[in-house]
Parts: sequence; C-alpha cells; structure tokens
Amino acid sequence: MQMKYGIYSLVIGLVFSTTSWAADAPKTGCAAKLDAISAQLAQAKAAGNKHRVAGLEKAYSEVSAHCDNDSLYAERLAKVEKLEEKLTERQDELAEAIAEGKSMEKITKKREKVAQAEAELAQARAELAH
Repeated sequence: MQMKYGIYSLVIGLVFSTTSWAADAPKTGCAAKLDAISAQLAQAKAAGNKHRVAGLEKAYSEVSAHCDNDSLYAERLAKVEKLEEKLTERQDELAEAIAEGKSMEKITKKREKVAQAEAELAQARAELAH
C-alpha cells in the first residue's frame, strides 16, 4: 500500500512540475516577435524617444493584426535557404581563387566573405528556431 501512494505522489509531482515548466518555456513565432517589440518599446519609452515609440507601437499593432506563425516560419525558412545558397557561392568563389593562385589579399577577402555568410546563416537559423 505504501508503494501505491508513493507512485501517486510521484505522478502528481511530475504533473505539477511539467505544467510549471511549460509556463516557463520560451515563446516562439509571433509571440516571441511581440515580446521583442515590447522590450524595445519599453526601452524607447524609458529613453524618451518619441519617434521610436511611435514606430514600435505601429509595428506592434501590425504584428498583432497580421502575424501568422506558419507564414513567419515559411518566411524564415526561405531566408535560411537563400543564405545557404549564398554561402555555397562564397565557398565556391574562395575555392576558385585558391585554385587559380590569386593573391593572398584576394583570398583573404574571399575568406572574410565566407565568414560573413556563415554568420548571417547562423543568425537566420537561430531566428528560424524562435
């Protein structure tokens, strides 16, 4: 009988812990976008930047009215795919410059462009996850 109550206690504890964890889960999609705008809006108000406040209030109302999680995800996915293509192009340009024996200055510039494309892609992938 003791074991039975122990199991019930464990199950009840798990139920309450998962519901409290779900409340703490980070927001994604449109909700995350609205939270980001709200945070910027609070900063603009604190700084007394009236023009920024007006712009952010408009952005907030637009996102509230028109944001759709599915279309937002599709938009972000398209951006990731475009940046993956850009990265491939930059890597090909670098490989070609090395194969042709271009100057170190040109190769260095190509490497910088690859690094920049990688950073843009990483940021886009992070946005896709949110």
